[in-house]
Amino acid sequence: MRKHYDLCEHNELFSDSTGSVSRVGAVRTRVMGSDMTICVAYGPTPEGAAALELAVRESRLRGAPLVALATERQERFDADAHEAGTVRADLESRLAELRAEGDPAADVHVIDDGGDPAEAILDLAAAEEAELLVVGVKRRSPVGKLLTGSTAQRIILESPIPVLVTHAAR
Repeated sequence: MRKHYDLCEHNELFSDSTGSVSRVGAVRTRVMGSDMTICVAYGPTPEGAAALELAVRESRLRGAPLVALATERQERFDADAHEAGTVRADLESRLAELRAEGDPAADVHVIDDGGDPAEAILDLAAAEEAELLVVGVKRRSPVGKLLTGSTAQRIILESPIPVLVTHAAR
């Protein structure tokens, strides 16, 4: 069953499918249905690990299926580029460590099309009909962000669904 969303403005009344009426004190989204797919954008970095850990926690909390999206292309230009098999194995290993007994299995997709990683992540999240996207960001100065750009920034600005942002611990 596809979920149904209603945005409710400040102090607006709404009724749900059971006919009960509620007052909303702020803008919020009401989700009808029991399933919610969560996507996480993962890269083999401390920020990617933090995003994956947060996504697993959110998946448990909400009882929602998790789809992990990994990209081959990294924002930094370093010599330790990973191959698709290595990224997939790393992601699956980290998922196995984080998942508790009885957690639903997570789907893993590795994107290696040589294209724009932000666009690929947003496209795959849309294809999975995700309702939440989790990303990890680096701690950078405003000048650093301006000079290098940011895949996470593009995802946050262009995503039609809510994006939950985290960073690696210091």
